[in-house]
Amino acid sequence: MGKIISTHLPLQTSNMFTYKFNLNHLGKGIVSISEKFFGFFNRRKKASNDVLSKIDQQFVFQKSQPLTIGVECEFGIVSTDTYDPAHIGSDIIKLLDNPFIHYELAQHMIEITTGVCSSVQQIEKDLADRINKILPHLPQNQVALLGIGNLPLLLPEQVKILKTDRNKELYEKRQSLCERFTTLGMHIHIGMEDTSACIRFHNFYMHLLPHLLALSASSPFEFGRDTGFASIRPTITESAPITGLPYKFNNWNDYKDLCRAMVRAGSIRIPNDLWWDLRPCPHYGTLEIRICDQPPTMAEVLAISAFVHCLGHWFNEHQGWLDEIPRPNSWLVRENKWRSMRYGLDASIVINNNGDTKPIKDDIFQWIERLQPFYKKFGYRQYQATLVGILEKGNSASRQRRVFKATRSLKAVYEHCIEELNHGSPLWDRITKLEKSQEKPCHLNVVKKETRTEEKMHQNKSSAA
Repeated sequence: MGKIISTHLPLQTSNMFTYKFNLNHLGKGIVSISEKFFGFFNRRKKASNDVLSKIDQQFVFQKSQPLTIGVECEFGIVSTDTYDPAHIGSDIIKLLDNPFIHYELAQHMIEITTGVCSSVQQIEKDLADRINKILPHLPQNQVALLGIGNLPLLLPEQVKILKTDRNKELYEKRQSLCERFTTLGMHIHIGMEDTSACIRFHNFYMHLLPHLLALSASSPFEFGRDTGFASIRPTITESAPITGLPYKFNNWNDYKDLCRAMVRAGSIRIPNDLWWDLRPCPHYGTLEIRICDQPPTMAEVLAISAFVHCLGHWFNEHQGWLDEIPRPNSWLVRENKWRSMRYGLDASIVINNNGDTKPIKDDIFQWIERLQPFYKKFGYRQYQATLVGILEKGNSASRQRRVFKATRSLKAVYEHCIEELNHGSPLWDRITKLEKSQEKPCHLNVVKKETRTEEKMHQNKSSAA
């Protein structure tokens, strides 16, 4: 019988070849997908590393003369007829073409900066020069300049954001909050020797932030009403997570690590995106104090700047103070800032982690006493006198409230603040005269009313008789 040749084996062999072919094809597909995936991952990692590389370049601390000082002041421009915002800031800036006069977020705002100064006397000269360049251009436009933490009658729908790529990005992120970021502040830069010094001074000035806010508080009104706060401005600026109180750092690497993490997370692009109350500025080689409301007068700007400058020189000679004073708990730092926001110079601050309190005025007076050698050395006595005047007679928030109480008019508050800026110093005595002048008519009205009542009673008696 002939041998039967099976066809089963060749069929299996055929399937095996097909299987191997498909497996080989599948393997190549997996490799291709893997290459694409890891290629995407590597490109993303490279992009991330490029971003971090760029951010690292911005941590290079520029050299600056230690304890030099510079000041930035923000002002609002308003119509002298209605006190509505006047959207001509960009026009004035283009006209002046001055490197020390800058655009701000909204078109009714303007920023004036000094150069790098060795003294507050130089700050005074620089600021006066910038302001005097602006003032002649205001009357022809029927507008006025004023510097207070928040414009009392300003409404969000009146705000016109300046159209720049940066502002578009801010608006996209913050939406309607952006229209409230039109508060006005004063920022003070102090020159630092290096990164280590910057962190030490940062941790020192953290203790003084409530004091500086209380002295400068000038934003008691918002949306046409009294907020009950001495400074409502921080409640606005703290509405974004990259603003408000900073963190306490042990060293420069702590600061860098935090910033790098925030960049990777997309929270910030550059260190300058951090709008903390106090922040290192590597590109200037400074520490920037940003907590202050914009004071309405040049005298107050200079008094607070001199206080900050003397504090810096005092700490430079007493750096062991940080080791002697217990590091405050986070709640204490936040609590003291809130108290300064709410009560201004009438606040009592928490002075230790046990919860003991002390009037902030008393603490500021004690600091002024400690700083006497520096007030004398730098010829800052006149600035000290203004600071004492603020403590004894009231900051801008209290003056604005007194004007409003006497007149029941927020337009009168605008007029007062504009007049103070032009005068250059607080008009405490003028407010007292205003209060007395408002009392007299009230007194006469009461007398007339009482006289008419007596006459009417007499007539009634005569009729009865």
